[in-house]
Amino acid sequence: MKALVIFAHPNPQSYNAAILDAVKAELGQQTAEVRVKDLYRMNWNPNLGLSDLQQIYSGGMPEDIAREQADIRWADALILIGPIWWWTLPAIVKGYIDRVFSYGFAYEFTEKGLRGLMAGKRAIVITTSGADEKGAAATGMIDAIKTGFINAVFGSCGFTPIAYKNCFGVVETSDEVRRHYLEEVKEFVRNNLA
Repeated sequence: MKALVIFAHPNPQSYNAAILDAVKAELGQQTAEVRVKDLYRMNWNPNLGLSDLQQIYSGGMPEDIAREQADIRWADALILIGPIWWWTLPAIVKGYIDRVFSYGFAYEFTEKGLRGLMAGKRAIVITTSGADEKGAAATGMIDAIKTGFINAVFGSCGFTPIAYKNCFGVVETSDEVRRHYLEEVKEFVRNNLA
């Protein structure tokens, strides 16, 4: 198993970083080959610019995008870790998707409509929220993430299966609950790579 982990949190001491460590530990137990993309440490440029579009439409590819696409091609599974801010993942994640999941690489249009090109690859998405589970359900936050991001991106691009887990209320909850979440994350990764 080859796993590409995309991590998006600006604080290397965050709870999301603890989740990243738990995921890497579990992948190690599974003897997976692992590559980690820490978008903030990479200083990833999230802006899909005119130069990018011109290169892509002329059959070329900017070097940084080509490098990321090569790693996605290499991987059997893509694991995304990040917080929910304003009902979605950080802008740097959206910028990564905008630039890397390009036409002709991640999807194409056919006479029957959009066709994903990532068939045979699985996606695992792990998020954290300040909202507890009851609040997230009442506001529709989790449904919005599932529909507007997870299904829209990974589903449209043909990843299957797609697994999603959110760790609720991480800001206000106890250390004991946060430790429990880390064990749940390991089990979640284990079960979804089997």
